[in-house]
Amino acid sequence: MSKKVLVPLARGFEELEFVSIVDILRRAGADVVVASLDENLLVKGAHGISMQADICIDSVNISDFDAISLAGGYEGMMNLKNNAKILEFIQILFKEKKLVSAICASPIVLNEAGVLSKKFTCYPGCEQGLNAEYEKSAVVLSDNIITGAGPALGVKFALALVRYLYGDEVYQRLYKELLMDL
Repeated sequence: MSKKVLVPLARGFEELEFVSIVDILRRAGADVVVASLDENLLVKGAHGISMQADICIDSVNISDFDAISLAGGYEGMMNLKNNAKILEFIQILFKEKKLVSAICASPIVLNEAGVLSKKFTCYPGCEQGLNAEYEKSAVVLSDNIITGAGPALGVKFALALVRYLYGDEVYQRLYKELLMDL
């Protein structure tokens, strides 16, 4: 069964993380919707690579979604954190026990939304002042929240999302197809 995942695209996003999330979720069969924070659908990343969003965040009906996943990048995280609609969407999905996920600096956005309370990971240095227990790990699952540490771990993070949404069989298939066991 296809899961619907919202991936917000904010100016200054971390490109490796964003592409890992979208690509791997789509390989698993997810209906991934990329939404820009404004009417400008072409969004420039932290390293000058621009990506095209599918829609504007204002067109999103969050009740249609099974999950949200936030790429990092410091500027991208700040743009997500300062967007009231993103914070509201995170809160709604969290309360409905749906998957909420963030990598790199973006667990700060989960903290801002008030949903981060147990264990998490993030880019080193971004854990300061957050309302949860930092764990130095590639990926941390805590209830319906998955957090990841940073750019080189984008694939591991995205595979954790696949395992959560689709189970171990799909996870194992993609793990092998992506040559993670080399």
